[in-house]
Amino acid sequence: MTVSLSEYGRFVVVGAVVGLLAIALRELIAVTLPADTPTYYSISVIAVYVFGIVVSYVLQHRITFRVSLGESNWRVLISFVGVALIGALATWLLALLLRYGLAFDRIFGRLSGSLAFAVAAVSASTVTYALNALFVFRRP
Repeated sequence: MTVSLSEYGRFVVVGAVVGLLAIALRELIAVTLPADTPTYYSISVIAVYVFGIVVSYVLQHRITFRVSLGESNWRVLISFVGVALIGALATWLLALLLRYGLAFDRIFGRLSGSLAFAVAAVSASTVTYALNALFVFRRP
């Protein structure tokens, strides 16, 4: 696989924008939850990932890999969703580990949920870029 630094740069910028939107949305969802427990925290992370997958698909298609949406097909969409689900699972597990396993709550207080999610999402992006570049957006 040939990695393009400019392509990876675009991937990171798009991911950062979607990530910031996701963090803001997770905060809004958190305010509406009845309690701050691992279950409700997980619900907020999963809900945000649904939003993030849709926005990321559109932006990565156009900006990072420069493929128009008209050129998309079911294989690309299904592959993208598969990679996004791998990223979501990795982010969810890592966020739970950081927040509850490494006691982010005690260290960072009220910011622990967002910080754990942000660190986990950035970490998972290294894997999802490689998978997207290798399997999703490469033309035959």
